[in-house]
Amino acid sequence: MHRSHQIALAGFLLAVAQPAWAEIVNLTNSAEGENKDKGVAAVKQKLVAACTERSGKPDAASFEIVFEKTSPNPDVPKPYYVDGKMKCDLP
Repeated sequence: MHRSHQIALAGFLLAVAQPAWAEIVNLTNSAEGENKDKGVAAVKQKLVAACTERSGKPDAASFEIVFEKTSPNPDVPKPYYVDGKMKCDLP
C-alpha cells in the first residue's frame, strides 16, 4: 500500500509539472519593405507565423529589431531591410 501511494504521488507530480517542460525559443527572420514601418510589420508577421506554425504562442512584447538598413539605390522597390527576433513559447 505504501508503494502505490508513492507511485501515485510521482504520477501526480509529473502531470502537474508538464507545463514546466515547455520551451521558450528565440526566432529570427528578415524582411524588406517600402519604408521602415512596412519592413518592421513584415518581419513581425513572419515571426508570428513561424511561431504559430510550430504550435507556439508568440510573445509580441519581446520583438526586437536586430539589424536595419536602407538601400541608397532609389530604383529598389523595397529599399528597407530589417532583421528581427521574437520569443516563442513552444508546448
